[in-house]
Amino acid sequence: MTSSAARLFKILRPCLGAAIVLMAMFSVTSGLSAARLGLIVGSNYKGNSAGIPPLDLCEADAKLMKKTIQTHGRFDHVEVLLGRMVSAARVEKAVDALAKKAGPNDTVVLYFSGHGTYQRDSTAPNGLRNYIVMYDRPHVPDNIMNDWVKKIPTAKLVWIFDCCYSGGIAKKGRKSRGQGNVPIDEDQAGKIIENGDESIYFNNRAIIASSDANETSIEIRGGINHGIFTYYFAQGLQVKNGDLNKDGTVTAYEAFEWSKKRVIKAARKYNHRQTPQISGKASGILLAGKSDPQPPEPVRPDPQPQPIDEPDEPEPQPGPGPSDIEDPVTPEEPEVVEHEDDSKAVIITTILRNIQAGPTPMDPMTLIQRRRRGNDDRRIAVEFSGNEYDTKITWLNESALKRLTGETIPLGWYSYNGKRYRNQVAMIEVKGVPTGVHPVVIKADGYPVIDERLGVEKDSRNNKLFVVASLSGFGTIRGKVFYKNFDTPLGGQTIWMPTVKQTNQVHKMKSMRDGSFWFLNLSQGSDYFIKASFLESLPLDNKYFTVESGKTTKLDIVLNRRTLLKRK
Repeated sequence: MTSSAARLFKILRPCLGAAIVLMAMFSVTSGLSAARLGLIVGSNYKGNSAGIPPLDLCEADAKLMKKTIQTHGRFDHVEVLLGRMVSAARVEKAVDALAKKAGPNDTVVLYFSGHGTYQRDSTAPNGLRNYIVMYDRPHVPDNIMNDWVKKIPTAKLVWIFDCCYSGGIAKKGRKSRGQGNVPIDEDQAGKIIENGDESIYFNNRAIIASSDANETSIEIRGGINHGIFTYYFAQGLQVKNGDLNKDGTVTAYEAFEWSKKRVIKAARKYNHRQTPQISGKASGILLAGKSDPQPPEPVRPDPQPQPIDEPDEPEPQPGPGPSDIEDPVTPEEPEVVEHEDDSKAVIITTILRNIQAGPTPMDPMTLIQRRRRGNDDRRIAVEFSGNEYDTKITWLNESALKRLTGETIPLGWYSYNGKRYRNQVAMIEVKGVPTGVHPVVIKADGYPVIDERLGVEKDSRNNKLFVVASLSGFGTIRGKVFYKNFDTPLGGQTIWMPTVKQTNQVHKMKSMRDGSFWFLNLSQGSDYFIKASFLESLPLDNKYFTVESGKTTKLDIVLNRRTLLKRK
């Protein structure tokens, strides 16, 4: 390994680690016919000469994905690159071949399993350039991956990253898919990294990642013997699991929603936090099952009893090859209709209970409306796929919110007619919702309309959604503080904003055990900054950031120096 190569890998932060999937569909001459082709890439880096830490299960992940898309996605040809074959030149050549075959009606999914890293780059959108790591140099940066996507003419494209963003996890039975410290100049106390803009690259194509920007993706030996995200995502591609709306197909959203919940639960068993993410336009991308969604018959009252001894329908047999599949070209997710399977959904929010709660508005009309309402509770309405169902609202204090979400969020207090009240937030229970992936719309007094998405399953324990909301005209900061890398969170670190554009509000708190901190309902502005170190002579890099109305600004603070406090 050359000194320059060693230096490059040492400073790279793991970012896009264990898994990218690219499946493509061949264009054909007739109508809406579509073809399906898979390109699957995975390397364990065994025997590499660049000093890349080996992994154990990435190639097993690649083989599992190949088998899954052939069995459940009806792919008749899948190209696989493993081990030493995973080079930038060979992967680019394979992508170019897909680009030549794919037409506007085809579906493309790319899968890569391996390490991910990043390094400082002033030309990158957030000052850091993300890489996927090949078996040997050169590695592939995010801007080159973006160029690859531009070559493929279909909008029905999914990239799936099973990735790790931090140093290795030295615990028995699992390995992280990335390594190294975050690069910070020695004359700085630390660095602020914003993790909010997901639309810079890839032209809004669907991107699926195995963990959040500051989390590690892990692989587990034993009963799983795979990266935990790939293990569950492959199961989500099976109709018996991922077909939430009972139309015979599995879409990208359905497979993601089904697998996300299980990845989070599996990681918790290892005292690890791993939260899969999805961005871009994934609606209407069919990955498995029937080629044409067939919604179940709506449930209708029937006075006649239904027979209970009819035989079960036989399992669907593999159909014709991809070139014979009529794949509907639509940007819409298949509709969820009323059918026999329904369940309860729970939405936990940061919507404040009382109309008087929150910062004092500057708009005179808003103030007048507040006075007219007095100290009333806010009115809240929820829609699933445009429909309303039986709803119950419970108000949570800080301790109840933490118990249900694991997040410690300072809710504060408000004053009304000379009395002081502790703030509470809304938990919304909705009954009778048909299973499927639903667009969720939440409307509350004084809040912008909130648009979310939830995959509803028959087992109501899986139907939970956490929504962070700020009052109209205000935004939220959600952050974490770490030491050196994203594997070492700093709990008990004082985080504060010296200047806040709000009257009678102090924004200062100690980070939680996992390094997290929150500031709700901040006035929108572009000159916020945070302090997180007592070493005042060493400033934080990139310390200024923007808070936008109705949005959550996600920040990671990685400290270069640790302050050791003396115990009395």
